[in-house]
Amino acid sequence: MTEKTVMDALVLMKRTGNLLNDLEDLTRQLAQSIDRNDQVSIQMLIAMREEPLAKLQTADRALREQLEALPDRAEAGALAALLNGEAAEPGERTQQMLQEQVAANRRRLNQIMTVDRVLNQRLGREQSAYQ
Repeated sequence: MTEKTVMDALVLMKRTGNLLNDLEDLTRQLAQSIDRNDQVSIQMLIAMREEPLAKLQTADRALREQLEALPDRAEAGALAALLNGEAAEPGERTQQMLQEQVAANRRRLNQIMTVDRVLNQRLGREQSAYQ
């Protein structure tokens, strides 16, 4: 796998990580607004979460397009494996950085989903998407 291929994926995963940080911050603010029963802030924060979510979809689409554009199927498979959490090749620092970023993004996403599930159940009660 070429260094450029891994670096391109790493840039997208770092962008994803930054967007996940933004989303986590907004989600935590939303939780605080729900605790205060501040309806105006709740509505505002729900709307504000749409932007990082849309940008996350764009970054995901760009990553998928990068995979599809790779002419070497073996290289595409190796990159897909890294993006799915498999271990980097020993001694490949850029691959290790990508692996670490993928793992960090996955942890952050799981944290956001856990909080989001609780918030959705509190707001939606019997109409929650998680029922």
